[in-house]
Amino acid sequence: MNEGIPIEKRDDLNESAFTLVELVVAVSLASIIIFITVTLFNQASTVFSEADACNEVYQNARSVFDIIKRDISGSTLNANNELVKSYDNVDPNDYLVISAKGGSDILTLLSSAPNNAGKPVALITYFLTTNNILKKAEITLDTTLNTNMSTFDPDTVTASELGFNIESLQFRYLDMDGTWHNSWDSTTKRYVPDAIEVNMTISDMRNRYSREFTRIHSIP
Repeated sequence: MNEGIPIEKRDDLNESAFTLVELVVAVSLASIIIFITVTLFNQASTVFSEADACNEVYQNARSVFDIIKRDISGSTLNANNELVKSYDNVDPNDYLVISAKGGSDILTLLSSAPNNAGKPVALITYFLTTNNILKKAEITLDTTLNTNMSTFDPDTVTASELGFNIESLQFRYLDMDGTWHNSWDSTTKRYVPDAIEVNMTISDMRNRYSREFTRIHSIP
């Protein structure tokens, strides 16, 4: 009595099994499919990340420039016929209290644009800190209109955060003869620039994308 598997059934078993070549082909195809899937996923993730970073930077820039434009457009003279005083390429040792970033600019101007205190005018100061935060200070004392700008010290202001991840902040000033200046002092010029150019380099929170922005705002 033969208790083994019949010959014909052995043949059926061999015919239904995978050969080594078929297994190699199947594994290779699966590997290729997985590789393509992972590659496409990574590419999609990269594109999404770049788009998200770009959108973050542009939103940050838009909100900051909108406020600066409003304040510059509302520039007005004080009782001493003063308006704008700039501090170009600052030395951080001179502004330790506000932690101003070295090489950046500071701008102070009197503006009739709406302010937090609801006063007719505010003495506004823009500066960049060492941790790349753009700050804006508003002084709305009743004596602001008579304050002599030549004695104003930006290191005495208390400011609020306006923009983040701003790597550089520079201002230029258009004179009536068409020339641009890196600094301006209306205490000596006794007139205002025709326009102020604002230049900033802004990046996203994760430093994936960075761009330089330049806007020119006219003074009415």
